[in-house]
Amino acid sequence: MPMKKALYAVIITLIAAVFTARMPGDAKIYKRVHSDGSIEYYNRVEPSKRAPARKARGLTSRFDGIIEGISARHGVDPLLVKCVVRVESDFNPEAVSSAGAMGLMQLMQETADYYSLDDPFDPAKNLETGVRHLRFLLDYFKNDVPLALAAYHAGIGRVKKNMSLPPIRATIDYVNTVMLLYTGKKDTYSATAVKRLYQRIEKDGTILIYSK
Repeated sequence: MPMKKALYAVIITLIAAVFTARMPGDAKIYKRVHSDGSIEYYNRVEPSKRAPARKARGLTSRFDGIIEGISARHGVDPLLVKCVVRVESDFNPEAVSSAGAMGLMQLMQETADYYSLDDPFDPAKNLETGVRHLRFLLDYFKNDVPLALAAYHAGIGRVKKNMSLPPIRATIDYVNTVMLLYTGKKDTYSATAVKRLYQRIEKDGTILIYSK
């Protein structure tokens, strides 16, 4: 019997070691012992113990209510949408880029036509189309946020070719700028070294941001 207990302890230790080795250096591993004696290792703090969501500066606008409603309908983090709008148009619904991108989420005519958008300068319609497109990209790239952002900026074809950021300086700068606003961390994303970040929306509405 003591031999079995010792073996069990070794197995648990090995499992914990492997689990820890696969986690980022700054991740915390938690242990929970259940009433039946089983041990659970996990790296996600329960919602009640999490720190309040970070409030990014410069992301408040008169479009907050519309953004939050549309984002909730399509299952996209409203903070991510606000970051995209901030970088794309600085919340100017009449913005037009030199390339012809229009409105709050700077939609190209091709994208507007695909989603049957009749007025890209209408804030609600522009946001609805932009968030739908962002949702499509998040689904396509399995919730890899940097890749979805790169595809939003440079087109899906340039990203899916190598499943990495394309070697386009403007796109790389765009992804880094949005991700800095979104996460508050100054990580550097490039065409050769992509640090993947994923989002998952739980049943209770909690949005998890994590890397693999």
